[in-house]
Amino acid sequence: MSRNRTVAAIGAAALMGVALLAGCSSSSSSSSEATAAASDGSAQMLPPVIITADQTEATCQVGNNLDIVIPEADLAGTTVDSSDPAVVSVVQASEDATAKFNPGGTCVAVGSATITVTNKDNSTRDIAITVTE
Repeated sequence: MSRNRTVAAIGAAALMGVALLAGCSSSSSSSSEATAAASDGSAQMLPPVIITADQTEATCQVGNNLDIVIPEADLAGTTVDSSDPAVVSVVQASEDATAKFNPGGTCVAVGSATITVTNKDNSTRDIAITVTE
């Protein structure tokens, strides 16, 4: 369990480092210009939208990834479904020999969808997702 937290902490630190470096940019272009520049074939990584256990709604931009936080002990029996996979696609929780991964998804197109999280005890919760450009 502490190894998973270490991996998560390292990942969070790396994301914060990238965000800090991006914030230090001396470019005077607006975000729409930066987005337009990324459409030339270069990749622009958006930060994930973290959805905690108490959240019933979230907003994301097309291209954002979603991370649905589930207690580590409950990952094995938890599933997620999307009411509209054309708007929000979902990925089930998984694990490999070195790490466990929360379920999540990708904001695919402008619109709205509901992600239903079914816990290993068969209780459910809905998360209303609004996807913007």
